[in-house]
Amino acid sequence: MISMLTDNLVCWLILAAALGSYQLLLQEWLLLRHGHWQQCGQWQQFNTVLIASMPLCGLLGTIVGLLSVFAGLASGDSGAAELSSGIGEALFTTQLGLSCAIPAWLLQSLVNAKLARARVTHQYTQVA
Repeated sequence: MISMLTDNLVCWLILAAALGSYQLLLQEWLLLRHGHWQQCGQWQQFNTVLIASMPLCGLLGTIVGLLSVFAGLASGDSGAAELSSGIGEALFTTQLGLSCAIPAWLLQSLVNAKLARARVTHQYTQVA
């Protein structure tokens, strides 16, 4: 399984997007936790794109992997074990993309809700 991660460029892209996204989410969470909500939200659209790119990169990895499996089938050089291993590697990228993106979507929703509450609370304190 480690070789699937290290030998696949698409897996590196997914992990890089996940690392960037989670770093931005942590930064927003810490700003909100310490009451600096005015500084939040500047990277929100970029982070949304990062999160959305993870499952799409996973799909790209699946397509690339399946194309190589079909090329092996066409050449007649591959046995059943090699084909099933190739299909497993192809599907691994989709699993990785979804496994990284789903928690990021949930965390981003949590951060957005906390930011919205902070803004509403600030508006009410300004009026009162």
